[in-house]
Order: sequence, then C-alpha cells, then structure tokens
Amino acid sequence: LQEFAHTARTAAELLNQIHELELPLVGIDPSMVLCYRDEYSKTLGQHRGEFKVQLVHEWLLNLELPTPQTRSKMEYALFAHCSEKTALPASESQWQNIFAKFGLSLKPIAAGCCGMAGTFGHEASHLEQSKGLYNLSWQQQVAQFSPEQIVATGYSCRSQVARMDKFKPKHPLQILAEIV
Repeated sequence: LQEFAHTARTAAELLNQIHELELPLVGIDPSMVLCYRDEYSKTLGQHRGEFKVQLVHEWLLNLELPTPQTRSKMEYALFAHCSEKTALPASESQWQNIFAKFGLSLKPIAAGCCGMAGTFGHEASHLEQSKGLYNLSWQQQVAQFSPEQIVATGYSCRSQVARMDKFKPKHPLQILAEIV
C-alpha cells in the first residue's frame, strides 16, 4: 500500500500539471481510469488534486463525431469490463449511442468478470481460478459470436479472451477508427 501511495502521489502530480493546461485527460482502460477516480481519492484524500480523467466513451459523447466513410451491417457484441459495468452502469448504453451515431449496431452482453482481474489471472497461483471464472461467465457468451463481432472495453478482458479462445477482441474505439 505504501508503494501504491507513492505511485499515486507521483502520477497525481503529473496529471494535475496536465489538468492545469486545460487539456482533456482521456483513458481507454476502465480499470485504470476508475483507479484514478476512486483509489487515488481514497489513498490521497484532499492531496489528490482536481484532475479528471474521462473514459474514452465519456469523452466521445461530448464531441461532434465525424460521418463514417463506410457502414457495417455487422452487429457487434460489447463485453464491458466488470468494474466499469458496476461503477458506471450507463456505460454500455453510452457505447450503444456512440455506435448508433456511426450507424453501427452494438449489443451489450450480460457477462460477469472474465477472470483476469488485472494481474490476478497472470499469477500462477490463481491460474485455475482465473480460467474457472472465464469458463463460468464468458466462455459460452464468447462462443455465440464470431471473433470479428466481439469488442471488449477492458485490456485484461481482451487479454483473457486471447489466452482462452486464441483471438484478441478489439476495443470499441478500434471499430470506430476503422470506419472513419
């Protein structure tokens, strides 16, 4: 916890300097952005500062988005990070709204934790638990879609699918970047 507090202080100093430049701070990985919001606040208290990091979908909601060059008839399946779904229940519908602005269909998938849980699933002592969680919550859901249809917001989620099902889903932002 002392190492985390040191890292949080150092990172918060940098993020507050960027905040003072009035530049948007945007993060792609939900667990990291939520860490900045929640864990840094708990650890640093009033010393956290005023910086605000938005998730990429929160930032996109406030932009005038470009008209897509191409349209896809594919229905995408959104596997949202479990922490994101818990802390930000509107995130899946917000992603749907963004995809709709691009003429794309996005279906949120009801799945729990993928079992990676940050570094947890990488630790040899947790490997079987990690695989068990994936098999319980994600395996059957992933099997219902082609790899091209699946998008996942969490880095650990994409890594777990790559490990378990031998393909790495794209982040929703990658799909949007492909069609603009």
